[in-house]
Amino acid sequence: MIDKQTDSSLPKPNDGSIVSYPTRCPLWGDARYRGNCDGRLILDLILRYRPRSVADPMAGSGTSRDLVKWLNGQHAMNISYWGGDLRQNFNLLQQDIPGSFDLVWIHPPYWNIIRYGNHPDDLSSLPDYELFRDALRLCLNRCFMAVNPGGRLAVLVGDVRRQGQYIPIVRDVLNLEGEIGQVRSIIIKAQHNCQSDRVSYAGLEDPPIRHEFCVVFKRIGPTRTAGQAA
Repeated sequence: MIDKQTDSSLPKPNDGSIVSYPTRCPLWGDARYRGNCDGRLILDLILRYRPRSVADPMAGSGTSRDLVKWLNGQHAMNISYWGGDLRQNFNLLQQDIPGSFDLVWIHPPYWNIIRYGNHPDDLSSLPDYELFRDALRLCLNRCFMAVNPGGRLAVLVGDVRRQGQYIPIVRDVLNLEGEIGQVRSIIIKAQHNCQSDRVSYAGLEDPPIRHEFCVVFKRIGPTRTAGQAA
């Protein structure tokens, strides 16, 4: 991990477990990419945990990549980075993350709330929730295998509704504690500027979902190899 005193010009991480970014920071990633996360959440994680290495196996428009490049260029943090994505021929359901890292960040699809493609291993294309849940579990286990001892796995997820049923994806992520590390933090992130904001929900019995969860796991103990059970 990087010494927390290395650069006094760095901003301080958000002080609390609730974050809100009403206006997206344009420095990192592409706001046109649907479901893209504001890079300030990833920045907060890096500033708090000071990893020397970061991986993102579902990199999307490259928000984490751009952020690490910015930190290295503006603040000489010298963080090594690896990013992959199904569109770049990296398939987390079939492949291990190459290397080991102090921080693995993953922002998977929230099942099929946004359909990203038709590849059979695209989590957003899976036809039922049980298949999605099992695929997500495998992906998170592969992420955990790439975390250095003492490092973190940060998972950004949101819950969904289907035909009036509330599906708490975060519950299934939290239930993996022990399998993919120890839960150390749950950060609640307010959602803004969603396409669903244009829809009227006045007739709904329950309020629309306006939040996501960033669940941070810590790896305790020795590194596991890909051939070992979760």
